[in-house]
Amino acid sequence: MPAAPLYLGLDLGTTSAKVCAFAEDGRLVAERSGGYELLQPEPGAAVQDADGIVAVAERILTDLLAELPDAPAGLGISCPMHGVLLLDADRRPTGPAITWADTRAQAVMREFDTDQRQALLRRTGTPVHPMSPLVKLRWLSRFHPDRIAQAAYLSDIKSYLVDRWTTDGPLLDEQLASATGLLDLRRRDWDEEALRLAGDGQRLPLRLPGLVPARRRLHWRPEVAERLGARDLPLCIGGSDGCLANLGSGLLEPGKVSLTIGTSGAVRATHRGDSNTGGVQLFNYLLYDDYFVLGGATNNGGKVLEWTYELLRGHFDDIGTMIEAAAAAPDSSLRFRPFLNGERAPIWDALATAAFEGLRGDHTPTDLARAVLLGVTDNIIEILKQVEQATCRSEVIYASGGFTRSRGWVELLAARADRHVEIAHTPQASAYGAALMARMADRD
Repeated sequence: MPAAPLYLGLDLGTTSAKVCAFAEDGRLVAERSGGYELLQPEPGAAVQDADGIVAVAERILTDLLAELPDAPAGLGISCPMHGVLLLDADRRPTGPAITWADTRAQAVMREFDTDQRQALLRRTGTPVHPMSPLVKLRWLSRFHPDRIAQAAYLSDIKSYLVDRWTTDGPLLDEQLASATGLLDLRRRDWDEEALRLAGDGQRLPLRLPGLVPARRRLHWRPEVAERLGARDLPLCIGGSDGCLANLGSGLLEPGKVSLTIGTSGAVRATHRGDSNTGGVQLFNYLLYDDYFVLGGATNNGGKVLEWTYELLRGHFDDIGTMIEAAAAAPDSSLRFRPFLNGERAPIWDALATAAFEGLRGDHTPTDLARAVLLGVTDNIIEILKQVEQATCRSEVIYASGGFTRSRGWVELLAARADRHVEIAHTPQASAYGAALMARMADRD
């Protein structure tokens, strides 16, 4: 009897890449990973070397394929959203890739008025924020027009990798395209007004990648397939990390919400049909067909607790001890605004700052830790409320990320949200979502 087919998911994360082999039942069979740097050459910058990422992806894929006894049935690719990579006429990078974490574009945020922001959100599903490629490109057009002038193509890490690996040319999947702020969701085509705004009043003078569904089958360059040992491996373009995480976690029905808190955090729900966000500032990205992933991401998750521990480390053995003590402590009059890193959802203010309110001399280190933990938790719950307002009440919150290691924090979240919280056990959800896209490509 032949072995059951394996499907691979290649997840190009912010600081590392993983390639995972999954059985048809979702079981993780094998995994390889490799890291790369997130560079910060100046304040606010968060950039990467595109060729370095491609090299890591090729190395770990080659290693995994050499380990497997049989050729897998397919490979899908997951990639972070909101990246910008400019290419020259030979489709080579003119500089580093600008990632979602780069905040330098906040310099042009005040140029978008409220009506303009709402109109763009309705059409594109992407809030106007420095994370958005639309805003990044406007910043480049305004402050670095020489970079735009020397470029010929607009790309990102996914589109660049696809062009390097395949004969299909520069392509971008609809999931990632819907997170650029440049795609009209209803027409499934580039939005001319958004492109004009990105070009600082003139249509962006760059050639754009072709748009294809996330389950589009691609064609290897023969020399690349030979080098990687992938000659018999069907390749699917895949999608974005956030959308594929919902797919990989099986969260496609109303009433199921995913909540992730790691360094940052996100609340996501899958819905169908109308791409209207209900008047709230939430992202609304295309998954496939008429499925959309709606939600909000915060900059201020576990990173804020790490900062707090560094301040208070003389009072606690480790960060886990601090979080458990804070979760068990009674409330006090102390409050904390958790916006240490600016903020995306729920307030969409890249210049927001943090603050303790009501601080008195009798407050203890545990009181401070409790206030910070509540500030981070309640901020996440506010995003959850907005997601429910735009979709429906959640029956179950499927929790993942580093915060699930703290029983006290999970119980605190459940109590303050008044929702049942279930720990999600899907390993490498984004990679699994990419593998599922490869399976769907087989059925098309």
